[in-house]
Amino acid sequence: MKWDSTFFSKKIGLLDLKDNCQNIEDLNPDDWDLIYLVSDEDFSLDIKKFITTYSETKVVFSKRIVSVNEVIDKNISVADNNSKNQIYPLALESGKFSRFNLDQNFSKADFNNLYYKWVDNSFYKKYADAVLVYQLENKIIGFVTYTISEGFATIGLIAVNPLYQGNRIGRKLINAVEIELIRCQIRELRIPTQFHNKNACEFYVKLGYKIIEKKIIKHYWRV
Repeated sequence: MKWDSTFFSKKIGLLDLKDNCQNIEDLNPDDWDLIYLVSDEDFSLDIKKFITTYSETKVVFSKRIVSVNEVIDKNISVADNNSKNQIYPLALESGKFSRFNLDQNFSKADFNNLYYKWVDNSFYKKYADAVLVYQLENKIIGFVTYTISEGFATIGLIAVNPLYQGNRIGRKLINAVEIELIRCQIRELRIPTQFHNKNACEFYVKLGYKIIEKKIIKHYWRV
């Protein structure tokens, strides 16, 4: 994992158990600080000189976008570079269920810097094709990023200020993305999240999204 290793200044690797389980016994602890193990099914596995510190189930929701009856809320617009400072704290809110936040072997600074970088790269068009914000009285209280691939789009980050949650702002942001995708003739939107983020999962189900993928991800740190 070149990007992760460089960003966290650690030797980080990834093994998908479906394809590489035979390589586990050959792992040299001196070569790695952290290994992400990924599987379609839950698993229990011991690796000599490594300890498991965190496990999550990542899910991907999907919906076929046939039509959208509503219009984009007037408070939603495309973000400009001057809005980044207001988006940073919302990005941290979007990642509060992230494994990089909940695995205590990552520092709070690691988590914060990761999500700040995610926002920066979204504005640079590296991680997103667009950043939409929801503003009230010139204050950004919600945002969403998305990227378009061949045949579908994927939500990157989405969050609403906790003080304004429950006011359908998240729904309006998703609706705005769906409308933009229809204009681009993209008919599927995918949204990844964590299965233990129950509020998010229930929210996406209410919007008509269904789980199409589950992955178990476990962190193995060298001891």
